[in-house]
Amino acid sequence: MTFLAVDVGNTRLKWTLYEHAAPGARVLAHGAEFLEQIDRLAEGAWADLPPPQSMLGCIVAGQAVKHRVQEQMEIWDVEPRWVVATDAEAGLTNGYDFPSRLGADRWVAMIGGRHRLLSRGHARPMLLVMVGTAVTVEAVSTEGR
Repeated sequence: MTFLAVDVGNTRLKWTLYEHAAPGARVLAHGAEFLEQIDRLAEGAWADLPPPQSMLGCIVAGQAVKHRVQEQMEIWDVEPRWVVATDAEAGLTNGYDFPSRLGADRWVAMIGGRHRLLSRGHARPMLLVMVGTAVTVEAVSTEGR
């Protein structure tokens, strides 16, 4: 069951097609496009891919870009699912007064980072630094806050 992961940032869309949706799954294909080029994905980089059975994406670029990405995905019979930060998820508590204002990419990175730490032993504090168009720093306590 192939799985497409999509990360739409401020300047580029990054994507990876996995053999299935699980940690350690084999990568079948991957790529990146500047946002100005995403209207060509269906006839370009995505044209010869095996159709994904599921998709999960993060987007910080806004609704208009999200719509453009979803239009390109119409070549497949797949329901786009997009991450939205919530009050709590996977053992983490979102400290924002308005949880959905936390970028989906940052939320997913914190969940993934915490999962990785827990898989290697007991809980401990974590500092997550993301460097892209913007630089963000997230601190997560041992309790997941």
